[in-house]
Amino acid sequence: MSQQNSGRGPAYRAALAAVIILSVLLVAGVVALVFGFMRQYEIYRSRARGTMGATANSETGDAPAVIALEPGARIISVKIDAHHLILQLATAKGDQVEVLDLATGTLLYRVAASKP
Repeated sequence: MSQQNSGRGPAYRAALAAVIILSVLLVAGVVALVFGFMRQYEIYRSRARGTMGATANSETGDAPAVIALEPGARIISVKIDAHHLILQLATAKGDQVEVLDLATGTLLYRVAASKP
């Protein structure tokens, strides 16, 4: 039999090569997707363990962070943004906005407006 009669000419070989290459890429994509899900799950588990550790510390009496306010200060609003705690306070001296780090409780910024 000749090549034309068997149907295995250059076009057939090119199509077969394309199918093989695309199949390999599909399998590689599925494997990458599974590894990506496993990685994200490990990140999720490590964060959950970190949160549970903070809860265990608070049960023993050790708070992860303690924020001390001025005497007579009142909290007007609280917001959390990008691992920061934003407090709007009303004090005897005037209004203040404080930005604290959630992990350590350290004061990062303070903006104060004096009373008129």
